[in-house]
Amino acid sequence: MKKWLWIMLSFGVIFLVFVMNHFLDKSQQQPNMIRSVSLTTSTSPNQQNIVEVKKMYKQTTDYFDYEQKQKADSLRMYYGQPGSNLNQYKELQGIHPAMIHDVDVHWKNDQHVIINIMKTNHQHKNKVYKRFNYNLNEM
Repeated sequence: MKKWLWIMLSFGVIFLVFVMNHFLDKSQQQPNMIRSVSLTTSTSPNQQNIVEVKKMYKQTTDYFDYEQKQKADSLRMYYGQPGSNLNQYKELQGIHPAMIHDVDVHWKNDQHVIINIMKTNHQHKNKVYKRFNYNLNEM
């Protein structure tokens, strides 16, 4: 009887240590820190506007081995005037950002920008995967 009591008490202490470790790890975690990688930057024909397409990454924790990993989360088009901080952005929806490596930007005029998201096919040729048309005056 005493043997089972010690075994149960030991399992209880071990369980308590794991639970406390889990909650302490959660309280010490940093929030999801986002970093970005610029894929391309383009200025309008008369240098009135500028766009920069960035791949955004989130930091996540793999709870199986407690490793910090960075995961491609989204694609954003930042826009504004040349020389200013590009704080305004538009999320480019409907894309798997981990699969995107190339972006082309074309301007119809100083306000209308076309962003082509490129994808490489089996013949290693770039093909337009998705196209976005934006009028920067209307954003």
